[in-house]
Amino acid sequence: MAPMSTVFQLEDVLYHILDNLSTKVLDQVARVNVTWNRVVKKIKQNRKLILWCYYNESKPGGVEEQIGQILGNLTSEPHFALIFGSVGLKNVKVSVPPLSSLSGTRCLPRAVKREQITFSCYLERTLHPSSRMIGIVANRITAIRLSSKQDGVSASCLFLPKLDGVDIYQFNLGNTFDVGLTKATFSAKTGIPDNKHPKLILIFWRGFPYSDGLHFVHKILNICGDVVIAGSFVNLLFTDTTFINLQNQNQFYKYVPVRVGVGFCGGSDLRVTSVVIQADKKSEELVEAELARLKADHVPEKCSVAFLFCSNSRLSRQSFAGKGNGESVESKVFNKLFPDVPLFGFSEDAEIGFDSLAKQM
Repeated sequence: MAPMSTVFQLEDVLYHILDNLSTKVLDQVARVNVTWNRVVKKIKQNRKLILWCYYNESKPGGVEEQIGQILGNLTSEPHFALIFGSVGLKNVKVSVPPLSSLSGTRCLPRAVKREQITFSCYLERTLHPSSRMIGIVANRITAIRLSSKQDGVSASCLFLPKLDGVDIYQFNLGNTFDVGLTKATFSAKTGIPDNKHPKLILIFWRGFPYSDGLHFVHKILNICGDVVIAGSFVNLLFTDTTFINLQNQNQFYKYVPVRVGVGFCGGSDLRVTSVVIQADKKSEELVEAELARLKADHVPEKCSVAFLFCSNSRLSRQSFAGKGNGESVESKVFNKLFPDVPLFGFSEDAEIGFDSLAKQM
């Protein structure tokens, strides 16, 4: 038997070799033996990267080239995925080999006819089985580094790993107007433990009036106290099928009133701040003055992600900075102030926001 020091040296060498592999390949080589499995676990524990990618129908290659290849070569295993897509995304089909009914694995492409599946089903099949997902389909999406026309089909995908000191809880509050949300029932209905305090809650709904959404937000504020809440009415929703049991997993979860949310809990390692840009502040100068408040609050730009939920009323021609790429004033100014922070979001009717700096809705 080799001395323990020799074993550890071999594991160090193996670590440096396997560390060059994607998470998909790591899952395969972890089955070699106990040692390889132990090394793979150590590599995954040290990979805590926030990753993202974009899809745009106007760019060369389809979903498989723009997103599939990236997902197949992820260096960090996603724990939670948040997808923002434009309305036309529901009509996007991806051609894939069908899953084997016996093994649950892909059939060889030449063995059988390929099947057409929706964008949401494609993501669920491609992501790691342990990954959770919420997708929002809205009038128009916002994403820095994504140039798309207003009527183009596009999507932005944000992949969050299981970060130390940060817990992410995905919840579904059903399709009834009165969910009976109180301090006593909050944990049971959201899955957020009583000993965890949410710092950010993103809430998305369809089929409910704006007044109901506003009333719901006030309930959360009364229960949680110091928490940032943001979200909006959306056109369609889709999730992983383990979260909402769809009758047909190849369909979007649509035409049914529903509220879904994501709670972010953490200690000092998680910091959340927000501003609300009022409807009358549309010029670049006024928008910059509002977003500069975030800069003055010394928001760390490394390891940060930003969300922008915008009203359709702001998307008039006057609110666009460029003619060809459809970049809004808000995203242009944000990119100017925070060039290293990825921005995700969308525009729809009835958005909700909380100004954490002014402590008001």
